[in-house]
Amino acid sequence: MSRGLENVSRREFLGLAGTVAAGAILAACAPGPSAPQPGAQQPTQATPKMGGVLKVAIIGEPPALDPGFTTATITQNTMWHVFEPLLTRDSKFTPIPHLAEKYEVNSDGTRFTFYLRKGVLFHNGKEFTAEDAVASLKRWAQVAGRGRAIFARVDTIQENDRYTFTVNFKQPTGLLPEFLAEVEAMMLPKEVAEKVGKDRLPDELIIGTGPYRMVEHVVDRYIRLQRFDKYAAREDPPNGYGGKRVAYFDEIRFIPVPEDSVRADGVGTGEYHFAESLQPDQYPNLQANPNVVPLIVKPYYQYGPHFNKKQGMFTDPRLRRAVLLSVDLEQIMIAGFGRKEFFRLGPEIAAPETAYYTDVGKEIYNKPDPEKAKQLMREAGYSGQPIRWLSAKEYFYNSNKDQLEKVGFKVDLQVMDWATLVRRRSDPNEYEVFITGHPTYVHPIRQVYLDGTWPGWWTHPKKDEIVSKMMAETDIEKQKQLVRELQQLQWEDVPWIKCGESFTLRAIRKEIVNYQNPTDWFFWNCGFGS
Repeated sequence: MSRGLENVSRREFLGLAGTVAAGAILAACAPGPSAPQPGAQQPTQATPKMGGVLKVAIIGEPPALDPGFTTATITQNTMWHVFEPLLTRDSKFTPIPHLAEKYEVNSDGTRFTFYLRKGVLFHNGKEFTAEDAVASLKRWAQVAGRGRAIFARVDTIQENDRYTFTVNFKQPTGLLPEFLAEVEAMMLPKEVAEKVGKDRLPDELIIGTGPYRMVEHVVDRYIRLQRFDKYAAREDPPNGYGGKRVAYFDEIRFIPVPEDSVRADGVGTGEYHFAESLQPDQYPNLQANPNVVPLIVKPYYQYGPHFNKKQGMFTDPRLRRAVLLSVDLEQIMIAGFGRKEFFRLGPEIAAPETAYYTDVGKEIYNKPDPEKAKQLMREAGYSGQPIRWLSAKEYFYNSNKDQLEKVGFKVDLQVMDWATLVRRRSDPNEYEVFITGHPTYVHPIRQVYLDGTWPGWWTHPKKDEIVSKMMAETDIEKQKQLVRELQQLQWEDVPWIKCGESFTLRAIRKEIVNYQNPTDWFFWNCGFGS
């Protein structure tokens, strides 16, 4: 007996709702990484003491520990304690220097010169210099989609002296800082970057410049980091993800805990000090625990299904539109997140708190029309072929297939761990649809699905034209117009369906002080209270 979506449990929402996975042009209205939510509890702000072991319950084993090799958020958040890029982001998500002391750009955006901080050491004791930066960026161009996109525009990259290098572009590339502020553009020792090349970093070559260094990795059990005592911190005050970073903990252990209830219970009992990606309906219990601070993070991620557009039935955009017209997105978000303070609806790529918000596409977003969907299915020649729909068991976003099956789709829901999903989504023979999420607080140019080589494989000449113009443009008003064009195309071509945006729930023990509740979590500058 089928049930309507209003009666669906969160455990059944997994297949439809999704999984978790700038330049100085974000407006001042954008919230900082630690923007508090009205009425929400906040961590204690005090000077931490040195020492102790922080135990962090994460959603599962990262698919890789090499941020250049995967776009998985869990890899970024764990490993940016180890690896650092030339730039990072301030409290308004604007790129600012980090390993670079400063950079200069010529008037037409075709030449960037980077001046590196002196005395920065890698975890193997070697000083970070321009030769390391150049080799690291060349490797980034091999392994990461966004690196390839940048280097397709590069003419030359050259060392000027020990602490200075220049990137010359064939055409204006005003948004280079947006990309260099990603942890995937991490700095490695030259010999490591050149030895590994396009391959994934093995554990023994995880060597960065960060406040913590890798000491042990036991798959599915823990990732163990220790304070790097020779870390060269910036002198400027902490600012978002940038500024001075202090490693107060002796050690951080990231512990894969796929069951959200176990993560929540563990932070409540003190087995873990921090837990990510918890269920909204766990919020009252966390609030009631005197030793725990529940944290709502907003803006956060947009979620939904991505279609395999490389081969198979969903190469036909009519069938993708048919899926969009088959579902009531509000009911999906209610089923997945329950409490309305944990989600919002809208067609936007970028959150309302950012400079790039637009409601373009509102005439298409969440306008279910089952009869029109059936018509498009007939036109596309769909005749009941199973849709292999990949979803991850780590997350609580769950699915009921009723809405799709009512119009005639046949859904083969395949639930697996996140690492398996990440592996399988890279093979176009493995699926028709997979689920993931994307940040809403970043410049739209940074959305990974704009890269035609990223799983799902969105290739469209107009999309490529818009992205190319966006890469070059330095004028914010022209950037906004290009975002409007991109968003309109996204809702017309339907490479994926944004169901809605959710605000994630985390929890932290009260003995941890000075934690800032950033959009993407990190654990420098916080520690145990005195």
